[in-house]
Order: sequence, then structure tokens, then C-alpha cells
Amino acid sequence: MTRRWKLHEVSYLFALPALLFYCSFVIYPALQSFYLALTNWNGLDPNYKFVGLQNFIGLLDESKFIAAIQNTLVFAIGLTLGQIVIGLILANLVNRGVKSDNLFRTLFFSPQVISLLATGYIWSYIFDPFNGSLNTILGKIGLSSLQNDWLGSLDLAIWSIISVGIWHGAGWCMVIFLANLQSIPKELYEATVIDGASSKQKFWYVTIPLLAPAFTITVVTGMIAGLKTFDLVMTMTKGGPGYATQSISSVMYLTAFTSNKFGEATAMGIVMFLAILFITACQLMILKKREVEM
Repeated sequence: MTRRWKLHEVSYLFALPALLFYCSFVIYPALQSFYLALTNWNGLDPNYKFVGLQNFIGLLDESKFIAAIQNTLVFAIGLTLGQIVIGLILANLVNRGVKSDNLFRTLFFSPQVISLLATGYIWSYIFDPFNGSLNTILGKIGLSSLQNDWLGSLDLAIWSIISVGIWHGAGWCMVIFLANLQSIPKELYEATVIDGASSKQKFWYVTIPLLAPAFTITVVTGMIAGLKTFDLVMTMTKGGPGYATQSISSVMYLTAFTSNKFGEATAMGIVMFLAILFITACQLMILKKREVEM
């Protein structure tokens, strides 16, 4: 027992520098932000005042923030559903057991390795209404009626950003579904064939129920990524036109670094943190229960 305890002491000493670093640069700033959200700090002046819940109450009357909440929810739900559907289709396409599967897996996953910042800039050029390749291609193939100002339209801007997010993240979902698909015992499919099940019935009654763990991962990670969206919004539209594509993160950034209202921006961050925590906890509770049932 003495030797074991000494061994544990040594291991704790090795972990201590990393723990101190983490507490200093992650835990302490996070806890401090809860206090700063209750002040009128402008980011520079060390003499700020305690204002209580004034910043949080003011958010209820902030039209830009309310619009950002709505946009963020639309983005998170659209991104999550789109990634799951496309990722599931791609996973089934590259799970056929042929030589070309590895090539297509690489191609479908390749957008994931590009940073969201670079992805946003690339697609902003593609969506350009005058010189963008999308409108050019549509004109070349005789679909000029579909040409549009994709990022300048109040109705299309947010869906254009969502489509880019789906393009970027579908490969990640594909990998998760593919790993789950390859873990399903082939004996189950053989048993359904003996029972006379069609391909459609095998998919709905065998594949989908046994993909419950993959659905849990993709739904939770997709919603978190959607609720935190910032890079694509700032690089493609900067929240425009108007407030049509503002997200909570982008409004928080503009409030802090453009209006110098760091106290109010921190309050927005706290609201976003609590929203993500609540939504994620609910998802895990529901989806884990569904996994057990399946």
C-alpha cells in the first residue's frame, strides 16, 4: 500500500503543472466571467462598477440578440439534420466493400480537414453574385433563373451558410456512422433475409435501431457546433444582410470589440453557455434512453 501511494504521489506531481496551467488559463477566466457579466466593464478601464443583473435584463430588449437567438437555433437544427442525413447516405455508399471505397471515404472526409475560416472565405467567392462560380455554372447549363445573390438575400443567406456547414461537417458524420455500421453483426442481416425481409425493411428495422450510438454522437456534437457558430458567419456575411445571419457568438463579438461593452458581451456568453449546457443535457438524457430501448 505504501508503494502504491508513493507511485500515486509521483503521478500527481507530474500532472500538477498541467493542472495549474489549466486552472490559470481556463477555470479562473471562466469563473471570473460570471462576475464580469454583472459589471459595466468596457474591456480597458479597471474601474468598473457592479450593475447586478442589468446586463441580463437588457438582453431581453436587445432586438439584435433576440434575432441572433432565432438564427442560431435555425442554424443548429438545420446543420445537425443536414449533416446526419448526408452523413448517413455517404456512410452507406462507402460501406459496400469494393476497392473504390477508400478513395471516396477520403474525398468525402476531406472538407473536414479545412479550417472553417478558410472554408468561409472559399465559399464566399463561390457564392459571389457577379463573379462566383455557382452563378456562372448555373448560367452555363441554362438555369439562369436560379441565379441569385446567395449571401445578400434575406431569405437565402442563412440557408447558404447552413449548406456550407453541412458540406464541411458531413464527412465527420459519415465516419461516425461508418464505424457503427461496420460493428453491426452480419448474422442479423442474414437472419432477416431468411425471414424474407426486403432491403428497405433491413434498413429501417435493423440498421437504424443499431445506429443509435452514432445518432447520439452526431446529434449532440452537431447541435453544439451549430449553437457556437461564428467562423462561417463572420467570414461569409458578417451577420448581414441586416440581422438575417447574426449568431449569438457574432453578436457577442461585435458587442465586445466594436461597442466595447464587455460586461454585456460576457452576459451573452453566459446565456449561450447555459443554453448549450441545458440542450446538451436534455439530448443526452433522451438519446441515451433511446439507445437502451433500441
